[in-house]
Amino acid sequence: MLGALAKRTEFLTVLGNREFRIYSIGLVASVLGQQMLIATQAWLVYFLTSSPATLGIVAGVHAIPGLVVTLIGGAVADRFDPRKIILLMQGLSALIMAVLATLVVTGRVEVWHIVVSAFLTGITQSFDSPARRTVWPPMIRRDQFMFAISISQATWNGTRIIAPGLAGFIIAAVSTVADDGPTGAGVSLYVTFLGFLTMATAMSMIRLPPVTRSSGASVLHDIKDGLVFVAKRKLYLYLLGISLASGYFGLSYMWLMPVFADDYLHVGPGGFGALLSVGGAGAMVGVLSIASFGQYQDRPLVLIGGSAMAGTSVVAFALTSAAFESYALALVLMFFMGAAFAVFQVATGTTVNLLVPDEYRGRVMGLRGLMFNLAPLGSLQAGLIASVTNAPFAVALGGGALVVFALLTYATSADIRNLRALVAQATAEHEAKDAARKTTA
Repeated sequence: MLGALAKRTEFLTVLGNREFRIYSIGLVASVLGQQMLIATQAWLVYFLTSSPATLGIVAGVHAIPGLVVTLIGGAVADRFDPRKIILLMQGLSALIMAVLATLVVTGRVEVWHIVVSAFLTGITQSFDSPARRTVWPPMIRRDQFMFAISISQATWNGTRIIAPGLAGFIIAAVSTVADDGPTGAGVSLYVTFLGFLTMATAMSMIRLPPVTRSSGASVLHDIKDGLVFVAKRKLYLYLLGISLASGYFGLSYMWLMPVFADDYLHVGPGGFGALLSVGGAGAMVGVLSIASFGQYQDRPLVLIGGSAMAGTSVVAFALTSAAFESYALALVLMFFMGAAFAVFQVATGTTVNLLVPDEYRGRVMGLRGLMFNLAPLGSLQAGLIASVTNAPFAVALGGGALVVFALLTYATSADIRNLRALVAQATAEHEAKDAARKTTA
């Protein structure tokens, strides 16, 4: 009994590492702020405009820098100390949030302010995201990678339980006391500011061991080298492709949630926050499940199955919300959506990290981040489709596209079906390089 319990909670042992523990504390604060920003920004835009298309535009503007800057960010993360990159980007994000929050609480905020802040935070996150994906692997053993990614995903998804509800509560409570709409959103943005500042502080406390870094002639050379590295390996293309489908199609519903909450489910800011929070609760269950059992399961089945189930849940949520307008049913489906997306993200993140050599990690993970950065751009097209048809049709279309892509990936890629052997080969090669580096040191 105790042995089984120990095996189920084995993933927590990675927190025994001081550097990873400090990183995780900073990550919790930063991601809490970022999740609150998503909910607060969406609510504020819809409050000011009542326009689904504007929600999609703001989300798309946030994604646009990532189309180019993430590639540069990945190359920079391979060349320089990722701690310093994260510290700088988190500090700049905190400054942007402080300015936007002040505009809101003073009653001067306009939609263009939100658009500009979304664009600027899109730039900072495009450098920050590859650096985050590069900074933690040197801290821990390779057999702890799934544990680390599970904890990272638990952070992202656990804050989804707290952050939207907290943002909704702050918006509703402060706005009631202040007797106006936007003031509560400003206070919520100040909390986001504190979260980013905490991550910057954590980065100043971490020390990393020596790692192999890119030594190309320039950042542009490194970008080209990274693209060639991926292009010559079909497995990476498949893994990046399914990440793209998950972000662009599957997650496009996130920025249209205010439309569902207001027009179909008829709940206010508190109910809107609860929807996102329940999705976070489902994601936590998914993360804990794969952290406890994922090391022992068939990797392709977990990866493809998680993606297909996520898309199916999105379709069901969209269609049933339109047909029945049932808030209770929507909460149940949000739970399953969160769980399925979490299982998929942990499976893909672990697989890519185990496959990629250290000197290419920033660029490959930057490309993977680019795929997820397209999620807001997917919301742009979903918002435009929703403005012509309706939100449920736009979201269901995205979920269906994700299911089709997942099944086609499994059917057409022998490498995906043979992942376990390929990961074992990559691990053996990494251990041989590590042993050779220690011998020559």
